[in-house]
Amino acid sequence: MQLEGCISSFWAGNSFKMRPKFDMLVRITIMTVKVYVQFFIFTLPMLASIFLIRASAPSDDDWQLRWEAFLSLANNNLTIVFGVIPSVVSITGYWIVGALFHLLDVTGWLCEYKVQPETNHPPPSLKLKKALRSVLFNQLVIGLLTGICSFEFLRLTNNMVLSSDDIRVLPTIGILLKRLAAFAFCREIANYYCHRLLHHRLFYKRFHKQHHEWTAPVALMTVCCHPFEHFFNNILPTLVGPGLFQSHPLINAAWFLLVTLRPVFTHSGYHLPFMPSPEFHDFHHMVINQNFGNVGVLDAIHGTDTKWRNSPSFERHFTFFNLMPARKILKLSKEGKLSTKLTI
Repeated sequence: MQLEGCISSFWAGNSFKMRPKFDMLVRITIMTVKVYVQFFIFTLPMLASIFLIRASAPSDDDWQLRWEAFLSLANNNLTIVFGVIPSVVSITGYWIVGALFHLLDVTGWLCEYKVQPETNHPPPSLKLKKALRSVLFNQLVIGLLTGICSFEFLRLTNNMVLSSDDIRVLPTIGILLKRLAAFAFCREIANYYCHRLLHHRLFYKRFHKQHHEWTAPVALMTVCCHPFEHFFNNILPTLVGPGLFQSHPLINAAWFLLVTLRPVFTHSGYHLPFMPSPEFHDFHHMVINQNFGNVGVLDAIHGTDTKWRNSPSFERHFTFFNLMPARKILKLSKEGKLSTKLTI
């Protein structure tokens, strides 16, 4: 944010005709860089876990042998490996992290990090129970069926280019990161236009309004939505990258886990240290007609973030690396009492 402001102010005194377009290019470039830096930070726990698991193995090929043993146990059934496992990993991560955030909601711990203070302590029980029924149906029926059907579709159209030998070899960290970055790019484009279409008057009341009943979202309601919305807006954009790149099933599982956990954090209602800021999407729940994307690049291009950029939420939209809440960091910075902000 500071870099973007400095560049904008530098060009403010010039009368170049291309300056507005240049400012837009600068904003989008900086936003993209920040998004991928935050994306890398968000994947660090997973990468650290992979390194620790590999380091704890008794031999270099131990996990390779375990993966081959798992494939044999699954009888080399690719429908299970490609169609079921990613969904199981996604669902497991959703409920573990969602339950931890629900514990915060119930106990009031870390309430100083709330995006919308004094909300959902605890969430309304009847409303939450209704949301959880929707979540379970979407995950156990829509999610699993879509995962299986999408794999079968790719197989029937001969779009599965991975051989059985390719599947049996564990992917490297480098390939994992490249694929995840490409998947994120594809999902951002697909999700923006799918989400914005759901806000059209022909679709909003019928399909998308259910999700917006939560003007102050909580983690466990992240995929509380109409089944069609879950398929069209949550699952299909997520499948674009894996479908285009025909990646290893473990890369797909890692992608489904990340693309599940990040929305859980952005719907949690908590702006926590070291985690991506939820301010962008939380503002969307408050005002509905702003911030349709995941990270905001296409919103900047289409101008669907103008109200947000003039709001206090935009000023708090950063990832910070100390234990001071975002509101306090911003307040002390404006008062000149905080010389250095460890933020992105």
